[in-house]
Amino acid sequence: MAIPKKALYLIDASSYMYRAFYALGRLTGPDGKPTQAIYGFAQMLLKVLREKKPELICVVFDAPGPNFRHELYASYKATRQKMPEDLAEQVPLIKKLVALHGLPQAELEGFEADDIIATLAGRASKEDIPVVVVSADKDLHQLVADGRILQWDPQKDEIFTEKEVAARLGVKPSQVADLLALMGDSSDNVPGVPGVGEKTARDLLARFPTLEAVYEHLDDVKSSAVRKKLENHRDLAFLSRDLVAIRDDVPLNLAPSDCRPGEPRYRDLLRLYEGLGFRSLVKSLREDLESMGREVPLRKDASERTVAVVRDLSELERVVREIQGRELFSLDLETTSQDAMRAEIVGIALSWEDHRAVYIPVGHRGEGSEGQLDASLVLKTLAPLLTQDRPGKAGQNIKYEWVVLQRAGIDLRGIAFDTMVASYLLDPGHPSHKLERIAAEYLGESIPSYADVAGKGKSQVNFSQVPVEKAAAYACSDAETTWRLVSVLEAKLEEEKLKELFVSLEMPLVRVLGAMELRGIRVDARKLEDISRDLETKIEAVAAVIYDMAGREFNIQSPKQLAEVLFDKLCLRVVKRTKTGPSTDMEVLEELAAEHPIAEHVLTYRTLAKLKGTYVDALPKLIHPETGRIHTSYNQAVTATGRLSSSDPNLQNIPVRGEEGRRIREAFVAEPGHVLLAADYSQIELRLLAHYSGDEHLVAAFREGADIHRRTAAEIFGVPYHEVTSEMRRHAKTINFGIIYGMSPYGLARQLRIGTTAAKAAIDRYFERYSGVKAFIERTIEHTRKLGYAETLLGRRRKIPELQSRNRTVRQQGERLAVNTPLQGTAADLIKKAMIDIDRVLAEEGLKTAMLLQVHDELVFEVPEEELETARKLVQEKMEKVITLKVPLTVDLGWGPDWSRAHG
Repeated sequence: MAIPKKALYLIDASSYMYRAFYALGRLTGPDGKPTQAIYGFAQMLLKVLREKKPELICVVFDAPGPNFRHELYASYKATRQKMPEDLAEQVPLIKKLVALHGLPQAELEGFEADDIIATLAGRASKEDIPVVVVSADKDLHQLVADGRILQWDPQKDEIFTEKEVAARLGVKPSQVADLLALMGDSSDNVPGVPGVGEKTARDLLARFPTLEAVYEHLDDVKSSAVRKKLENHRDLAFLSRDLVAIRDDVPLNLAPSDCRPGEPRYRDLLRLYEGLGFRSLVKSLREDLESMGREVPLRKDASERTVAVVRDLSELERVVREIQGRELFSLDLETTSQDAMRAEIVGIALSWEDHRAVYIPVGHRGEGSEGQLDASLVLKTLAPLLTQDRPGKAGQNIKYEWVVLQRAGIDLRGIAFDTMVASYLLDPGHPSHKLERIAAEYLGESIPSYADVAGKGKSQVNFSQVPVEKAAAYACSDAETTWRLVSVLEAKLEEEKLKELFVSLEMPLVRVLGAMELRGIRVDARKLEDISRDLETKIEAVAAVIYDMAGREFNIQSPKQLAEVLFDKLCLRVVKRTKTGPSTDMEVLEELAAEHPIAEHVLTYRTLAKLKGTYVDALPKLIHPETGRIHTSYNQAVTATGRLSSSDPNLQNIPVRGEEGRRIREAFVAEPGHVLLAADYSQIELRLLAHYSGDEHLVAAFREGADIHRRTAAEIFGVPYHEVTSEMRRHAKTINFGIIYGMSPYGLARQLRIGTTAAKAAIDRYFERYSGVKAFIERTIEHTRKLGYAETLLGRRRKIPELQSRNRTVRQQGERLAVNTPLQGTAADLIKKAMIDIDRVLAEEGLKTAMLLQVHDELVFEVPEEELETARKLVQEKMEKVITLKVPLTVDLGWGPDWSRAHG
């Protein structure tokens, strides 16, 4: 059913605030304060306003404090957690956002938002005004009445009519309150009739249309057990209905006619968005204002950009001569694919001075494609520019250009500046380093996105089909914006004392990573097929055990169905709740594993299913048709610590231990006549802890080459070194690494499955013995709090605004980050430096050994058998001598025909 054009839209604000808060994960503004609820709510609100353009609208909030339902039942919503502090401090800004949009809003002490919505909906219906309730909450299904009141969830774009409500809940809207009265609602602590579940409640209401009718016909209830439960808990049933039934008689001083939206305060909205760091919303609002022909406040307009489309060889040669006299130019390729290993060049954009750029189309197939220069001729003409160290090249994610040009026979040299990498170094915690975001922040300009030119979703076209003039404007915008950003970002890097790290580490790494992506690694598809069959058998076997324990078959991957089994059928303890009900995430299952074996089996099932789906079945599809190898992409600007990540496939998450992880690594193989050499830093973060802390016992242990976990066990358990048991060593290892990540006594207790008191005692003994570590942690937290950022040995910085939070939990998270960042960040810097050093020496020595993979603290090489001894010594020397610390760095080396056996 379509939503009527003229309707009163009633937005359930509280529901969407919570939804955004938990769904988006932690987002923070420039001041470090949380913003995810505001951002998610703003996106929802804009969708309603843009798509529906409502003539009548009201945003409804829950009033703080108890309401009339608490008077009926003191335990109403008692199991719900108090609103998190991080959400509570966002509520005033959400209300401000609504006000700046010029929208009416309502809340009333003593009543819930649902009651206000019902009251306004009822008043509108009496005036023949259609109503759209904007919410996904099942409680509000009670209000749905075809022709008068619909319910719409804009985030999933679902419309609920009476038919959809019946399909979702199995009852009519008029029966929703009776359904909840019978089955209860654990999320609101509504008791219902104990022992009556959803199916039984639905069956009762299918025979008897109301709660009253159920009790009037108790003798007709077939099950004596159900009949007895109903008889014994009649008062609870009717109390529950009073709790869940939505009231439509709220004494609200607001009529539907009062719900007309006013004029938005655009200037203030822009200031709010900018203050919160919502750059995409700033851009979007400015574009909306421009389309309306309004003045755009606070806008920094880009100067006119000269764009030239080069279709003549002599003109291209003139461009080359002009650029050759420059120190730097920017380069942007437009291609047929975002995958550099499969992309063909469509056009090339170059910029070498402010507000000027050229576009050379070579592979367009649509409008304006006539008269293009031949791609091979263009590359040959550009080769003197591209293959020399001078002039230098700048780009946005220029590694992509390097790989594409290598495949086209051009060795791009002189990579000097990457705006994406520079943006990342300046703010590694920011979720986006796209060019549009960087331009908005550092130039104050809005530039077109790829979707603006090529479309998005099903309507997106291949870039080769984009009209040449339109493509030229877009590509030249990117190239010229990149060119201007170089000087701005370079000055910012100098100011933040990050220039040296950028020049000596991050920029040389670009070409190293590009070469690794280009080389790829060979994968044995047949072995993966064998593993897939074996995993399927294991998954089926684990599922059978789970079904047996559950007493029925169900979808193990469904959180809802799993929750029903764990908490309704088996009556396990509810560890934590989400908006939709009891959580079944990994942490919950790990905790429940100590109470019931089904949780451990579900964890095993999930692990096996993920390995099968993510790796074993997916890897063969990623084998390149031309090279026969897999080419992962290395992400240099993603993790806040400085570590590299990889995608398509993500090799960081293949389990290091366990049979399945080992077998998957067996499928990564060397070419004939080669071996894979694996070099893994041994306990690098613990060695860095020893260096930073200077703790005499820790430093001595590493200098003596002792087993650090055995030594720690001996120290904290007070036994001789040679009498340490494997169990003691395991506990000590958990403590050693837990200290780095700020593990609490509760976390240690859960991981070791011991009491919290025992865990706290173990941590206390650790700090008593390693007092230098405790002192390092304390001074690092205090130093970071003063500076506002943590820093690595090589100068990488990470802002940690969480340390200033009023929320104790968030502040403690900031303290953990402050301690962990220098350790994990320095480890990341050191392996990057080792990669650059090894790559340089391999080239200088003329060796054919190739670096293939970087996974955590490990490097993997493909080595001709005759070079093995040379490569082994070279790799070990460069990795162990990459920096001088108070303790030695050591590398574990192994080699073999596949990645697994390279680990020995």
